[in-house]
Amino acid sequence: MDRSYHPAMTRVTSKVKAEGQTTFFCLSNANSVFISTILKSKGLENLFDQITTNPAEWDESGLLKLRRRIDPSGPQHSCKIGCSPNMCKGEELEAFIKEHGPFDRVVYTGDGSNDFCPILRLRSQDVVCCRLYRGLQKRIDQEGEKLGLKAQIKYWAGAWEAEELYNQLPKLESN
Repeated sequence: MDRSYHPAMTRVTSKVKAEGQTTFFCLSNANSVFISTILKSKGLENLFDQITTNPAEWDESGLLKLRRRIDPSGPQHSCKIGCSPNMCKGEELEAFIKEHGPFDRVVYTGDGSNDFCPILRLRSQDVVCCRLYRGLQKRIDQEGEKLGLKAQIKYWAGAWEAEELYNQLPKLESN
């Protein structure tokens, strides 16, 4: 089951948002229709300050039309870490931080191998909440030290563990 459907994730994100002083940024290789459908179904449509994803819309015949965030006929990103052609998540994260930051600490939650590029851009005071047994953990284990990963890594397997991690964030020491 995807973490976005689990009640623990809904509880903890709502709690953190209500406590204030947190900027939520959704950086996803999914699409805008999928993400907005999930958020609306959970009453979280106002959770994120910004959502960066692939555009999508329903056409007149009821088909979902998906597009790449980076148009294949335009300039492409130059990522060498292994991001998908449709977006470099590292570049997107840096652009968001430049526009909305600076932030005392960034907490990045991810599970896919395409989440490796953005976490390489994080600092030692930042935290990565990495889902176990997925592509991101594998890349951290195999390439993290070699490529200079600085962020603190906290692992979780189920949404209830992610909820506990987020509840402990204020207690985690910032370097």
